[in-house]
Amino acid sequence: MALEGTLRDFSLADIFQLIGLQRKTGVLTLRSPEDVVTVSFLDGKVVGADSLNKRIEDRLGQVLLKTGLISTHDLDDALRIQLETLERLGHILINRGDISRDGLRKALEQQLLQIIFRVFRWQDGDYHFSQETSIDFDAELVTPIAAESILMEGARMLDEWPIIEKRIPHRGVVFVATPAARHADIATAEEAEELESFEFDDEQPPTPPSGRVRISTVERDVLYLVDGVATVDAIVKASPYGEFETCKALYNLLTRALVREATRDELARALESTVEPAVPPSPAFRFPWLALVFIPLLVLTVVLAPRNPLNPLLGPGPHVAGRLAAAASWARLWGVWQTLHARSNLVGSYPDSLGDLARERLLPEGASLDAFGHPFRYVLREDAVVLAGSTPDGAPDPNLMLSHHMESEGAAAWTGPGASLVTP
Repeated sequence: MALEGTLRDFSLADIFQLIGLQRKTGVLTLRSPEDVVTVSFLDGKVVGADSLNKRIEDRLGQVLLKTGLISTHDLDDALRIQLETLERLGHILINRGDISRDGLRKALEQQLLQIIFRVFRWQDGDYHFSQETSIDFDAELVTPIAAESILMEGARMLDEWPIIEKRIPHRGVVFVATPAARHADIATAEEAEELESFEFDDEQPPTPPSGRVRISTVERDVLYLVDGVATVDAIVKASPYGEFETCKALYNLLTRALVREATRDELARALESTVEPAVPPSPAFRFPWLALVFIPLLVLTVVLAPRNPLNPLLGPGPHVAGRLAAAASWARLWGVWQTLHARSNLVGSYPDSLGDLARERLLPEGASLDAFGHPFRYVLREDAVVLAGSTPDGAPDPNLMLSHHMESEGAAAWTGPGASLVTP
């Protein structure tokens, strides 16, 4: 069956419905500027999903950590074994007794659905379905999911996401709990069912006779993560639930005035309280004898540095203007690079584009341009971040390049200037 085209002409819901009704076996590949996703079908049922730029909350290890099924120590040990044996992470955890088969099966299903439901929000993209005679998947741990059930949940999410995004415009927002949150009670089974059936509208769920607000267990767990410092992005990564369930719980807490957006002053005070006090310097003065040795080396380094525009070894005087512009580009590149890392340390992730830094008021307008007026090249991958400048004619400049390679979750290695550029 030849099935390909654009999502503008044929929606993802129509594609899933067609594959499900015809009980097709094969791989559906979806491409957009932001990601490439593959979904595997067996007799019309979904048995696998993978993403090229897989977010950290979609990785199996992160899903298991968020749901509390394993510890960080267990994950580190399993990843170390995986590097040596190339065995699947799930089987390593089961063989070590760190997790049960049922627990791993639920985590794999949550990971699969998170990837698929994110694709439902794509406004544009290309698709191609490759029909196969068989599909390779872990039948012991993966339970095939009917396309119809995914369609029903996906349609509900598509209806509710725009309403949620009106109150949560981006994932860099920081919320604080209101005094009313201290008096919220966990809903009973009957009340929880009523809360689940509550639709997005101007009316609120009825307040019980006690006058105390009732919240679901999901809302309670998400409320616990609201600390006045964590952004929505950080809450989503730390939440044991999926992106949609977490954001919906935040919306409900906002609507019922149990949380509100933090002011700049509140955020500044909260950040100050998390910074460890600096160790006071020693009052005793000591003459820097080693400086007598290193000062001449420092002078030679500055004079002979390839980015020093006054370096006499770089050529005759008429080229000084160009070297001055290149040095200015390097200074701007370094400033943007530091801002990217500061944003990553604060929010928990790198931005999707340099424009996000300007929209979040972390960089002034025009700061992402080099001295020649060219925009810096910014590439974000699952395992690397690359920032590069250009020559006066707009070509990539190997001397204006910085990269940060993340070897594994929580570990990173510096590659520095001169790395090969991956064009966007």
